[in-house]
Amino acid sequence: MRKSLFALLLFFIGSVQAADTLFIGFLDYNRSPIQAVQDARGFTAYMSRVLGVPVKIEASRNYDKLITEAKQKRFGLVFGPPTFAMDAMAKAGYEPNVRVPGQLAAAFVALSSSGIAFPEDMKGKRLGLTDKNSLVTLLAMAKLRELKINPATYFKSITYYSDIDGLYTAFKYNLIDVGVPNLGIYAAWNMSGGADFNLIMQSTGAPHLTFAVRGDYPAEFKKKITDALLSADKDQFAMQSFRGAGIPNFEPVDMAQYKAMMSYIKQ
Repeated sequence: MRKSLFALLLFFIGSVQAADTLFIGFLDYNRSPIQAVQDARGFTAYMSRVLGVPVKIEASRNYDKLITEAKQKRFGLVFGPPTFAMDAMAKAGYEPNVRVPGQLAAAFVALSSSGIAFPEDMKGKRLGLTDKNSLVTLLAMAKLRELKINPATYFKSITYYSDIDGLYTAFKYNLIDVGVPNLGIYAAWNMSGGADFNLIMQSTGAPHLTFAVRGDYPAEFKKKITDALLSADKDQFAMQSFRGAGIPNFEPVDMAQYKAMMSYIKQ
């Protein structure tokens, strides 16, 4: 039995090599696709070496595009917000396996000069959000439901932006009064010195960025991928770009946290 499993694994790896490349679908709202690919060169070189097949990043800010390609089994792995990983599991059979430590939370913020400092101050104001499918938007909507706030009637207007740069630009040109980045981006905005923001409120936290592996891969190959991710911090260059974003290593997922997150955003 063990020999047959090993033979299956060798056959599978051979088929990946024949296809030349194992793609990782990156959903990244904070960087351009070109920048995300360039930043990950040390990571893809490490994964290629450990897995024995070429590994490349295919980055996009387009949620629906990546989910469609995941359904087509284009990717060996996907990486992005935990809701993206869970959607890939539900729609394309991917299995969340490794995550970034820590949590993500939605942060309702306004320019300090606006005088908007409390939830009641947001009434009648213009709200800016990122993609409707983004984790931060889903957490933001869950927080409003928790407070019994109907966004359609509470805010003067709601505008969705394709990425975090669009949200910041909307503040810059006075197109919105309240915006919702994640808590880490809010902190980065305040540290950048470009503008000073008030934190009005934040949502319940959710698991951080997450990898999910193709569910139809042989068990031994899935384990090899998972082990490679969990050991990436031991390589000199694999985590270089992640460390630049404050991510020192990866850890295994706890599916109970993901189920709790899905329950919260769907309440």
